[in-house]
Amino acid sequence: MEKQALSKQVEEFLQNLEGNRVPPQTEGYEELAGMEIYELPLLGISSAQDPLYQQLQEPQAVGPQHMLPEQWLAGAQSVISFFLPFSQAVKRSNSDRAIPSKEWLYGRVEGQKVVDDVCRFFIKQLEAEGWQAVAPSIDGRFRSKKQSDDPNFHSFASNWSERHVAYVSGLGTFGLSKGLITARGVAGRFGSVITTAPLMADTRPYSGLYDYCTYCGACIKRCPVDAISIEHGKDHTICSPYVDLTAQRYAPRYGCGKCQTQVPCMNGIPKKAR
Repeated sequence: MEKQALSKQVEEFLQNLEGNRVPPQTEGYEELAGMEIYELPLLGISSAQDPLYQQLQEPQAVGPQHMLPEQWLAGAQSVISFFLPFSQAVKRSNSDRAIPSKEWLYGRVEGQKVVDDVCRFFIKQLEAEGWQAVAPSIDGRFRSKKQSDDPNFHSFASNWSERHVAYVSGLGTFGLSKGLITARGVAGRFGSVITTAPLMADTRPYSGLYDYCTYCGACIKRCPVDAISIEHGKDHTICSPYVDLTAQRYAPRYGCGKCQTQVPCMNGIPKKAR
């Protein structure tokens, strides 16, 4: 199985996925009926033996709790990482600096269900070809800091970081907001699948963690709680409590996304970075 075939298959799947559109019966969101959550995805592939995966276990990276691909799946050969860019409707709606839009709130929560569906789709396709596959984010072993009492867990980290996996897989580099800037921008969601299929790994078109960030400071001005700075990037101890407040106010949904919208990297790699 080749990347081009996988890309075509997942594009067709997403185009026909009902969950990628707001249904008309969604209470309080009726005016958004039919709105697409995501545009077509980007795919990146890395070798399960890429030395960067071991580096993610270092304290200055994700942390020692970050599991290696072969720890998730014995005989792992490849990692498929994908980025689902939010639709223009979702991104444009979130222009206000303080209040998350209905479109963004829906995209953040129901949009994660779409990510999970795409993961399951990849697993099904790979297994149909005779390979094994697992998606850490929907695996029972997945743990985040809030789900674990393990002292080895670094604050606001998990045992499988989708953004870092996307970096290893050639999809993009980090910005000040700690989001990953891809060829389709920073506003969207990531997912990944580990497989025993020996897929050809992509060549990373960058060498540094922040190669695509221009340090323009736009995301700093966009943050409603001043959680981002040039010197330190995003401070999760400020950001996370604010997002928790949105969960209380907009339950069962939550979100912010201000640092990912109305910024030069919203739809692609900033020209200066290129």
